[in-house]
Amino acid sequence: MDFVFWPAAVRTFDFEGHIRAAVAGRFTHLAIDPITYRRARASGLSAADIKAMASDAGVPISHLDTFTDWAPIRVPSEVNQALRERFDVSSDECFDLCEALGIKAILAVAGYDPGAVERQRLVDGFAAMCERANAAAIWVDLEFMPFWGLPDLRSAWDIVKTADRPNSGILIDTWHFSKGAPDFDLLRSIPDRYLIASQVSDARVAQRGASLFEDTVRYREFAGEGELPIVEILQILIDKGLQNVGPEVFSDYADTLTPEEAGKRCGDTLRRVLEQAGADLPSNVL
Repeated sequence: MDFVFWPAAVRTFDFEGHIRAAVAGRFTHLAIDPITYRRARASGLSAADIKAMASDAGVPISHLDTFTDWAPIRVPSEVNQALRERFDVSSDECFDLCEALGIKAILAVAGYDPGAVERQRLVDGFAAMCERANAAAIWVDLEFMPFWGLPDLRSAWDIVKTADRPNSGILIDTWHFSKGAPDFDLLRSIPDRYLIASQVSDARVAQRGASLFEDTVRYREFAGEGELPIVEILQILIDKGLQNVGPEVFSDYADTLTPEEAGKRCGDTLRRVLEQAGADLPSNVL
């Protein structure tokens, strides 16, 4: 099982801070988004420098977070400026980044409003993106979010199943699954090969903030410190052969921590809930 650090809890820090957090949490891999990459390059680092910094620290970059250009609309209407910049990135830039860093997994996200794009265009766009990724030996996970155009597991499964590409699956974010339309029966029924990845965070069941979007970007909690059924979700995924898992804790509180504090908290809490869910953690994760 790969232990991937998704840098949400250190979103106010630069790439070097992301590495420090990943090391402090004893993660095995690191995700990077296009804006972090752009800023690292603008600071004078080459792609080779960026790749080497992470690898030398023991957290090679494995995942690209996020890709929205598989659909004809990249950016939803309800989004803050930071996410607008991160979402409005072309396919060419994303694939160039993956090639430069040797990334072999992409997280695809729906950046359109509910009902804004017809289903067949979504299926065709996702299939075409997966074909391009497959030519570069890249895996693609599709992520659903309850406040945008792909709101739940059923809608994501419809796209992935219909597109029917061998290098595609669905990433299960415990926050999005729980806060949307949690369908445990459907989760159990989807063939194992499609469910190899998860992002883990916790929360209060009741919405905090003025909208679900505000809730997700300000009030997530570390794994096991909230009220969501994340152990039950992880039990299902572990039984299916979960291959990579990591924290994604966007929160005002996490923003007050140092990279080392945030990384360690992410790692310690995630290990705890994985053990509660029955995971047999490999020695490189313990």
